[in-house]
Amino acid sequence: VLPVYSTEFIPAVVDLLDIRPDPSHISNLIATGGAASSGGGGYGLFDSQLYLFESCGVMLSPTELDDNTRMSLLQHLFNPLFSGAQRLMNQKSTDQILQDPRSLLQIHHYLTAIGSIVKGFPDVRVDAKIAAASSPHQLSSSTSQVFLKAADMCIVILETLQASQLIREAARFTLSRMLSVLGAEALPYMPRLIDGLVTSCAVEELSDLLGFLGLIVFKFKPDVAPTASKLLLPVISKVYGFLDQVSQDGATGTDEAMLLIELRKAYLTWVVAIFNSDLDAIFLTPQNAPHLVTIFRPIATQLATDPSNPQCQRLAFNILFKAIQAWMVDPKGWHTLTTMTPAGIAALTSKGTPASASSQDPGRIFMRQITAQRLELDLDSAVVREARNQFRDLVSKSVVSTCFEATTHPDFRITDAQASMVVTEVAGVLQILLMAGMPEIAEGDGSAVAAMNAPQILTPPIGGDLNRNQFASYLFTGLLPSLGCPTAMATEFVQALASLDQKQFKKYLAAFISSSRNNGGSSS
Repeated sequence: VLPVYSTEFIPAVVDLLDIRPDPSHISNLIATGGAASSGGGGYGLFDSQLYLFESCGVMLSPTELDDNTRMSLLQHLFNPLFSGAQRLMNQKSTDQILQDPRSLLQIHHYLTAIGSIVKGFPDVRVDAKIAAASSPHQLSSSTSQVFLKAADMCIVILETLQASQLIREAARFTLSRMLSVLGAEALPYMPRLIDGLVTSCAVEELSDLLGFLGLIVFKFKPDVAPTASKLLLPVISKVYGFLDQVSQDGATGTDEAMLLIELRKAYLTWVVAIFNSDLDAIFLTPQNAPHLVTIFRPIATQLATDPSNPQCQRLAFNILFKAIQAWMVDPKGWHTLTTMTPAGIAALTSKGTPASASSQDPGRIFMRQITAQRLELDLDSAVVREARNQFRDLVSKSVVSTCFEATTHPDFRITDAQASMVVTEVAGVLQILLMAGMPEIAEGDGSAVAAMNAPQILTPPIGGDLNRNQFASYLFTGLLPSLGCPTAMATEFVQALASLDQKQFKKYLAAFISSSRNNGGSSS
C-alpha cells in the first residue's frame, strides 16, 4: 500500500523539512558551553520534524517501490542535508565552527535528520547461527550506496568536530542506525566511529557507547570480531582512565559518583556481551593478549570485591566464570559460552570417559572457532598459550581468594537479594574451577570437552578421584587452611563442591559463608 502514496507524500511534506535551529536552544548551548541536551532530545520543533524524516524513510522502505523512484525521492531528501552540512564545513575553519553554537546545532540537526530517514528502513536480518554477511539484505545496491555516502560524510564531520559533544551525539545516533540497516557493510566505519567518540567523550557518553558496542557484538558476532579486536584496548583504556582518575582524586559529588557506578556497570555488561557472543578470542589476538592480565586483574580484585555495588560484583564474577570456561575448560571452542555451565561436567562419567563420543559432528565448525578464523588466530599458537597460562596464574593468585574475600567482607549483606545473586555467581566460579581441575581437562588435549554433549545437564557436576583434581587439592591443602578452615570443614567443603548440583551447592556455600562470618574463622 505504501508505495502508492510515496510519490505524493514526500513532495507534500518537503516544505516542512527545512531545518532551522531554535534560537532558544542556541542560547542554551552558549550557556552550557556546547553540551548536548540531556537524553538527546529537547530541540523543540526539530524533534517533531524528526518524526517526519523517519516517516519519509518508512514510505521509501518497501521493496515493492520502484528503485528509480526511491532513488529520486531519496536524493530529494538527502541533497539539502548533504549540501547544508558541507556548506557549513567549508565556510569556516574547525575552530570557528566549534566556537559557533549556531553552526554546531545546524550540523547536529542535519546529521540527526539523516539518521532519522535511515531509521525508517527495516533492520538488516541477521541469523545468529551464521555470519551476518551471509544474511539476506533488504536494501537495493543503489540505496546502500546512498546510505554509505551519508555514513562517509558523517564520519568525516565527526573526525573534524569530535571535540563537540553535540556532534558526537548526532554521529553516534546516525551511524548506529546505519549499522542496523546496512549490517556488515557498515562495519568498516566502526573503528573511525569509536575513535572519534572515545577520544573526547565524557563519562556519561562512554556508558552509552559501551551499551551500543554491546548491541553491536551481540548482533554481528563473528563478523564484528576483527573490528572489536581493534577497538578493545582503546575502549578499555578509556574506562580505566576514568576509574583510576576518580580513585586518585575522589568523586566530586553525588552525580559524578552515580555516573561512575553506571560506567562500571556498563563496562562489565559490555564484557559479558563479548563472551555471550562467543567473541572471547578477541582478547587473545597478538595485539591484545599481552594485556590480558591487565584487563582482568581489576575485574577480579576491585570490581568483584566492592560490597557497595553487588550488581557489579555479580557481573564481575559472571565474567570470570565465562573466562575460565573459555580458556581453562574449553580453549578449543567446542561449546558456546552462552549455554555452557558447570553442570556440563555431568557429560563426563566418574572415570572421565565422554558420555557420548560421537556427540560432536567432526566436520562442524562452531561459533567460537569461526571467530578465531575471522581473526586469523591459531588457538594453539604460542601467543595464545602464553596468554592462557598468564590468565591461569591470575586465577590461582587472585580469583580463588576473591571468591571468599568478597562474600565474607563485613559490608557484604548475604541476606540481601542482590548479594544472594553474587553468591550464585561465586558458586558457579568455584564449580567451573573444579571442572577445570579435572585431569581429563587440565592435562588433556581437549578431546574430552569436544566429546561432551551440550552441557546443560543439571546433575552433580564432578565425580572421580578428587586427589587427582588440581583445584580440589589446592583448596584442601592450600587455600582453605590458609583461611583458618579446619581439616574436617575443608574436607566437607570440597566434597560438597564435587557432589552437589548448582542449586544445592549455592545453598551450602551461603551457609558456609554465614558460619565463617559468625565464627570469625575461615575466609574472614
